[in-house]
Amino acid sequence: MKATHHFLPAESFAEIAKLVQEKYLPSKEFLVYVDDSDTPLAFMGTNEGEIESLFVDPTCFGGGIGRTFIDHMKSLHDVVTLEVNEQNPQAVGFYEVCGFKVVRRDATDDHGRPFPILHMRWAR
Repeated sequence: MKATHHFLPAESFAEIAKLVQEKYLPSKEFLVYVDDSDTPLAFMGTNEGEIESLFVDPTCFGGGIGRTFIDHMKSLHDVVTLEVNEQNPQAVGFYEVCGFKVVRRDATDDHGRPFPILHMRWAR
C-alpha cells in the first residue's frame, strides 16, 4: 500500500489497517491472484458491480494482473464503479486506460481527511 499511497502520513496506515481488519474484510467478496507456488500477488475486493479495492504487488505492475481483474468484473456487470485517490495518478491512469471515466470528485476521503477521491465508472 505504501508504494501507491505515498501521500498518506505514516499514522494513517495504522488507522486504515484497523478499519480494513475490523470493518472491511468481513463484509466483502475477494478474488486473490496467486503464483505457481500459491503466493498471493494481488487481490480485488468487490461488492456487486463496485470494485472496492484492487492491490497488485508492485513487483508485478504491468504484468496484466490488474487488467485480468478488471476484465473479470466487466464480464459480470454492465456497469462497474470504483473510487480512487486522486493523489494516486498511476492508479487513476490505469483505470482510465481500462475505460473508466471520472463521474465525481470529492475533496476529502470518507473520514474527512484532505485526500481527494475520484468516483469512476465504466459502462458497457
